[in-house]
Amino acid sequence: MYIPKKQGNVKKRVIWGIEVAEELQWKGWQLGQEITKNLVLKNLSFKIQKMKYRPPKTKFFFTVIPQPILLSPGITLTLPIIFRPLEEKEYKDQLWFEKAEGTFCVDLRATLPCHHLICPPSLQLPMCAMGDLAEAWFSLDNVGDLPTFFTWEFSSPFQMLPATGLLEPGQTCRIKVSFQPLMAVIYEVQATCWYGENSMQKTSIQLQAAAKCAQLLVSIKQKRPEDQDVEGFQKVLHFGSIAVGCTAKRQIRLYNPSMVSAPFKIEVAPDMLTKDQAFSCPTASGIVPPGEKKYVSVFFHPDTLEVKTMDYLSIIPSGCAAQTLLKVVGFCRGPDVSLQHDCMDFSWVNLGERSEQPLWIENKSDCTAHFQVAIDCQESVFSIRPTFGTLVGKARVTLRCAFQPTQPIIYFRRVACLIHHQDPLFLDLIGTCHSDSTKPAILRPQHLSWYRTHLARGLTLYPPDILGLMLSEKKLVQDESGALMIPMEDLEDMPALQYPRIPPVTEYFFDGTSDLAVFPPPVSIEPVEVDFGACPGPEDPNPVPVCLMNHTKGKVTVVWTRRSDCPFWVTPETCDVPPLKSMAMRLHFQPPHPNCLYVVELEGFAVYKVLQSFSAIEHDCTVCPSWHLTLRARGHSYAAALEHHVPQYSLDVPKLFPAVSPGEPSYRSLLLINRGSMLLTFNLAPKSSSDISLRPTSGLVMPGAHQIFLVSTYPKGNSWKQHIFYLQFNFSPQYLKEVSMQSREELLQLKLDTHKTVFFKPTQVGCSSASLFTFRNPSRLPLEFEWRVSQQHRKMLAVQPARGLIQPNENLTVTWTFSPLEETKYLFRVGVWVWAAGLPPDTKPPATTHYLIRLVGMGMSSSLSVKEKELDFGNVVVNSQQSRLLVLLNEGNCTLHYHLFLEQCSPEGMDNDPLALQLDRTEGNIPPRSQDTICLTACPNHRFQYSWTISYSLLSHRDNTFGQKQELCRVFLTAVYPLLSILDACSMGSAQGITRKHLWHLFSLDTLNSYLARDPTPWELTYKVPTRHSTSPIPPVFTPLKLDFNFGAASIEAPPSVVLLALKNSGGVPLHWAFLFPSDQQIDLELWAERAEFDYAELHQMRVQDNGIFSISPKAGSLNPGQEQVVELKHSHLFMGTDRLPVLFKVSHGREILLNFIGVTVKQEQKYVHFTSTSHQFVPVPIGDTLPPRQIYELYNSGSVPVTYEIQTDILSQVQEKNFNHPIFCCLNPQGEIQPGTTAQVLWIFSPLEAKTYTADVPIHILGWDSATICFQGVGYDPHVMGDTAPFHNISGDNSSIHSKLMVPGQNVFLSQSHISLGNIPVQSKCRRLLFLNNLSKKETIVFVWQLKPLDFGNVSVSPMKGKVAPEEMIPFVVTLKASVHASFYSIDLVCKVYRQDLLEQYHKDLQEWKDENVRQRVEFTITDRTVKRRAYCTACEPVRRYKTLPPIKKQQTLNRPASWNLKIPKEETSWPCPQPPSPVTLYLGLTARAHATDYFVDNFFSDFHRYFLHRELSERKCSREELEASEKESPDTCVPVSKLGKQLLVDCLTTIIRGLLEDKTFHEAVDQSLVEQMPYFCQFWNEQSARFMAQNSGLHVMPGLSPSSSSWEDREGKEQEEDNWMLGEKEGGEEEEKGREEEEELEGEEEEMKEEEDMGKEELQEEEVTEQKEEKLTWAGTEPGSQESLKWQWQQQLKEEQERDRKEDISRLPAFADLQEELLENMIQNILVEASRGEVVLTSRPRVITLPPLSSPRIVAPDLLPTASSSSGPPQTEPPRLVAPPHRLLHGRQRPAAATSLPRFCRAPSPPPHQ
Repeated sequence: MYIPKKQGNVKKRVIWGIEVAEELQWKGWQLGQEITKNLVLKNLSFKIQKMKYRPPKTKFFFTVIPQPILLSPGITLTLPIIFRPLEEKEYKDQLWFEKAEGTFCVDLRATLPCHHLICPPSLQLPMCAMGDLAEAWFSLDNVGDLPTFFTWEFSSPFQMLPATGLLEPGQTCRIKVSFQPLMAVIYEVQATCWYGENSMQKTSIQLQAAAKCAQLLVSIKQKRPEDQDVEGFQKVLHFGSIAVGCTAKRQIRLYNPSMVSAPFKIEVAPDMLTKDQAFSCPTASGIVPPGEKKYVSVFFHPDTLEVKTMDYLSIIPSGCAAQTLLKVVGFCRGPDVSLQHDCMDFSWVNLGERSEQPLWIENKSDCTAHFQVAIDCQESVFSIRPTFGTLVGKARVTLRCAFQPTQPIIYFRRVACLIHHQDPLFLDLIGTCHSDSTKPAILRPQHLSWYRTHLARGLTLYPPDILGLMLSEKKLVQDESGALMIPMEDLEDMPALQYPRIPPVTEYFFDGTSDLAVFPPPVSIEPVEVDFGACPGPEDPNPVPVCLMNHTKGKVTVVWTRRSDCPFWVTPETCDVPPLKSMAMRLHFQPPHPNCLYVVELEGFAVYKVLQSFSAIEHDCTVCPSWHLTLRARGHSYAAALEHHVPQYSLDVPKLFPAVSPGEPSYRSLLLINRGSMLLTFNLAPKSSSDISLRPTSGLVMPGAHQIFLVSTYPKGNSWKQHIFYLQFNFSPQYLKEVSMQSREELLQLKLDTHKTVFFKPTQVGCSSASLFTFRNPSRLPLEFEWRVSQQHRKMLAVQPARGLIQPNENLTVTWTFSPLEETKYLFRVGVWVWAAGLPPDTKPPATTHYLIRLVGMGMSSSLSVKEKELDFGNVVVNSQQSRLLVLLNEGNCTLHYHLFLEQCSPEGMDNDPLALQLDRTEGNIPPRSQDTICLTACPNHRFQYSWTISYSLLSHRDNTFGQKQELCRVFLTAVYPLLSILDACSMGSAQGITRKHLWHLFSLDTLNSYLARDPTPWELTYKVPTRHSTSPIPPVFTPLKLDFNFGAASIEAPPSVVLLALKNSGGVPLHWAFLFPSDQQIDLELWAERAEFDYAELHQMRVQDNGIFSISPKAGSLNPGQEQVVELKHSHLFMGTDRLPVLFKVSHGREILLNFIGVTVKQEQKYVHFTSTSHQFVPVPIGDTLPPRQIYELYNSGSVPVTYEIQTDILSQVQEKNFNHPIFCCLNPQGEIQPGTTAQVLWIFSPLEAKTYTADVPIHILGWDSATICFQGVGYDPHVMGDTAPFHNISGDNSSIHSKLMVPGQNVFLSQSHISLGNIPVQSKCRRLLFLNNLSKKETIVFVWQLKPLDFGNVSVSPMKGKVAPEEMIPFVVTLKASVHASFYSIDLVCKVYRQDLLEQYHKDLQEWKDENVRQRVEFTITDRTVKRRAYCTACEPVRRYKTLPPIKKQQTLNRPASWNLKIPKEETSWPCPQPPSPVTLYLGLTARAHATDYFVDNFFSDFHRYFLHRELSERKCSREELEASEKESPDTCVPVSKLGKQLLVDCLTTIIRGLLEDKTFHEAVDQSLVEQMPYFCQFWNEQSARFMAQNSGLHVMPGLSPSSSSWEDREGKEQEEDNWMLGEKEGGEEEEKGREEEEELEGEEEEMKEEEDMGKEELQEEEVTEQKEEKLTWAGTEPGSQESLKWQWQQQLKEEQERDRKEDISRLPAFADLQEELLENMIQNILVEASRGEVVLTSRPRVITLPPLSSPRIVAPDLLPTASSSSGPPQTEPPRLVAPPHRLLHGRQRPAAATSLPRFCRAPSPPPHQ
């Protein structure tokens, strides 16, 4: 489409209020001409514009002389510009304008004529479906000056029209772009337009389009129950039963869910019988818009009766979308017409009389039925009115049947009632006519039944008299029904024949009037139809001879019925015909009127002559009915020149004959309706096809009446054969109606798919696999089929269904099942037999067809496996559900059909309980190389370790049996309850002074943890989660567990007592916990429902809750496994007295514990010592322990004033007297003072004598307050009896709180551990722990200071004591405990105060300013005399004060002044209080340990003894000795002086024992035997190093040996050093075993021994040197001079090495050296751990190996290579070997990481801890 384009206006712009064109362009100019264009300037502003311009620079453009321009608002100025070209080229220039605001220009351009086409840069086409077509348009403009020819170049799937064309200048062409994609992708194609000279210029457009795959969802509208509309299965549209000749309509819904239009096509199956299409779909194609629906109609118009019709419609979307196959099914039903009776009996009627009876005809179907009775009522003794009619659905019509005989004979006629689209009905009409002279036998219906039986048995050809005679002679007998039959002995045991069931159509066609008949007629007539043709007159036509034949063996009488006005008659009317003879008769025709049509059916009856008299009949069963004779005659009286009247009719003719079995006739009915007002005659034309039969062949149709024809044929051949016959109407050849019908022989055949081959997928041996096979019935007959599998293959092959019915044009799918028996390849051949359906049961089909198919399968073996052999559910809460997926794997090449079995392995003995594990399904199949998922659901009911075994067996579909069971996997589950534990506790506020150990007792945390570790009772699980369930202020308790949470005591208005509890989820499942106050469990009631009266307990609880005396934050929370949370419990001291509140601690799905919160508030300045309980249990102590440990009993001062306690020890003395004067209980500090808010530790020693429990009720007096009696209990046990079960000390909360981080909310500083448990340690040991202080803040630097309390025994230190921690950093510190010499318990709380550095610096700054101001105010005073004037010169000398004087520093509390002072006081200035230090964050570090005596520790913890270092600080030991003496002085009762009698008794006992040993021979023999035994006791301490040392010492002067290498020397030295350290510890341990005064003497003389050992070591070295020199001199004297010098040099070297080694051994045994070595190792390990914590060292990496190059000279010089004395005067100088020690040797068992290169830093000398 070409459109001339309007010339566009010049583009304009507005600059500073001036509207002006952007460009002036000259086109189409010629040389030598001047072209002028006007430049228009318009003022759009509201003020006068002033400007000026500059002329163009080139000479080709010029204008008027430049001059200033003034433009008023709205005024336009035209400025002419002239263009004068000199040559053909393009010209460019600019015209500049100047204004006050700036300058702007207008482009001037002159162009040459050129080709120029423009188009849009891109074009977006609408989204399109695959196979669909999308279109878009764009414009191609010719903006050039010349006509331009263009050509488009594009690629598929785009099309452009027009592809070529010519555009005139200024013309526009609309280009159409078509997009028809074949793939669902995004297309971006560039289309190029070539134009210009030789098509060298181009312009392009980017074509963009997206193609998608269209989708159509097919569904059935208004679904019926018989329809199938399930996704994934074949859809079936069922029309149901439809009346013949009617049309049914159904609709299908097409829904397009995609974003593009979906084109579709609807096709019928290509091999469908096109001539017999009962289904039609007018919509062959269409488009469904996106997101919309479209309804398509399908019509069903059947014309074949009683046939189930099937067809297939394919809905095919465009593109690659899957098509939908729709199966349409319909059934054609015809009319169901029936008569009231099948026999009408008129009995006997006198001649001349008329009998009439009613008979109704009924249509039981809902479709219209046309019927016609085949009788000419005017020419018959019987008449039926009406003869024809139409029955609508469910209608009934009454017929009037009349009988008017003309002769006294027996009358019987079988009349056919023809029905369109239904088989004819037959009505038997019988009657007997009597006259005065003739009375024949009366015919009854029973005679008809006997007659038909006799007809089948061949007895009807005999007259009744002969039959009666034979019956009398016993040649015939009567059967049960009374019919005659031949005797059984004559039939040779053959059953008597019965009258067969003859189809109505067959009976109608084969009634004996044609060549074929079911039974031969007894009497026949020829011809049966006579055509007189035209008989215009005036003469009558000649009669036509008719031959009547009697085929019976008796004489018959023939009587013709004649109407008086009938134009046709037969002569003679009555005659007798002898047996087996014929009789000639004449048919006469005399038309009474000219130009008329005549068609008549003449009626005659033939009867045995003997039946004319009833007396001649002896036996009633021999009575035979008459035979009806029919003779059709026709003719007309039209003259030859006259034209017959034109027939007006309608003829309903089907196109096809129904399908029948081969060799069977096919029938159809035709309906002829006379639509005119005149008679209509018809007859079958002679030129009609001879292979069809039409009944009736001629007849007369009254106006408005109808005639029903029956036509039959025998189909032959597989192809369609056309049958043509002609109906002639009104006796005129010009009124011929050609009727064409088709038929074919339907073969028994099937159409098999897949080339008659079925392939099975590989199948597991013992299992089965299925494969589908589809076949189709291409014929129009329903067929029956049967698959026949040989007997030997039935175990491996099965088909379902094996036999069945397949409808015409139906696709049927059968399922073949293959079950291999072994691993091999199988090949089968199986046949299917087909025959026509509809045969009676147990009837052999007359004709069958069979086909063979091939089946191929393979048997294989495979097994089932799982991804996880062990599936662990982990921890599951009891009575909860958890699901896991079990993935089954089939790694084989065949499908596995499995059955799973679940067996519970543990716990056993739970058969009655349901399984705690359920499988969502136990059977299934897994395709090859795929997986299946089974959902396992666990619901344990008890806390157990569950385990199950899942086994499987392969399922065989052949016999539905399971194979061998095989284990598949194991499933584990741990059923647990939520486990919550208390890790740590910390007190703050008023309870800050309570120690950690004391706090654990106050809150019963050990008991609480033990309760939480148990299983909940069923009562506790009444409410599994916190809920409001009570209406009482005191809710009911469902738990038997009760504990006290005692907050201690504090004075009124003191800070609240705060306790922090660290909760940890110690279990493996998440949990929810809650503290429930009584109000949290109470249901909110309306005011009218609440009780008005409360008891004391309820009022007390209400007061506590309403005033918030006890508070918890948070009250509830959730914890994941391993997660911790800090809970704050607070007791506010608002009221004096004891506050109590029951709080329910609830763990969801777990324990429920009632906690009684208890807190005491006392008056100010009141003494109050809080006693936890009235009893105290000491740690069990073994009997016989010489140094029992010191144990601690704590007293906490809850008041606000110091208190003094005094323990009454009189009771202890009484216990001592009862126990042989042995101090069982000993209190070391029975008196002392306790500061407010602090805890005092009372030291006790419990020393039992016997293995029993000791008790003592000891009064504790608080001076100025009440006293309390505490029952102290101690248990002594015998370690030899109890063995490993002996109880040792376990500090409360030690294990649980080691790694807890108890942090207050908002706290950014925490310790790596909040508790240190050293456990069991030896006395005098030095234990260290490395911890870290972490600063989580990102901006704030913190300052920490440790505050340590002095210990009564031992020493605790922290290094560093104070320091700074940068943001997001951590600092290490070491906690050291030096145990004293006494066995005791240690329970210490270390306090660390943490400050923010900025707040601390600000505090110091403010404090310094406060101090400076305080000093200034002390020395500064103010003169208040206002009369004194300042001198002028002093003003300049006075310093200038910039700041205002600060207020004076005064005390907070002013003194009470006398009254005289208040006479005249100036206004008091504001005081400046002293700055207060910032409140620190307090961190608590608990340290617990138990120190044992050395011998006791070695006996019980020998394997741990080498882990401890025993320090030897003399000064400290002296101090400890002094402390011991002081304590003994303070407690004189503990050490009782021994009497002289006791000493003497001891000396006598020991003397007797020693003398007995000296005189005992057995003792002497044992000593001698121990000296000579092979393995003495002390040889067990032998090691390789000491043995080598002894060997060298023994052979030093006997054989001169080689000097050992330095490496082995260093190794040996290191081992000896370790051995000496161990021996030193053993020696010190042995010294600890001495008692009393000897221990003190050794401690005092230890320094002297150390000095003596050093002196003795020096003397021994000097003596050894002198001895060696003497021995060397003796040895040199007996040797040669040359070798003596060499040996002398070697022995000197060995001597020096021995001396050096001895000196090192002596030094290593010194305590000072051991201390130095321990400090060095401590510093090394500390540095390693610090660097590892910072990430500088990775301790878990592999060790680093350094390989050195080989040395050029040997490391050890052989003796024979040593230089002699003659060559060298001195000893040879050999280079020492270079050795590299492995780095891990310095780490004592730890591997040195490969990444660490700064190894020497670990070996530096002891240095102070870092960051100190």
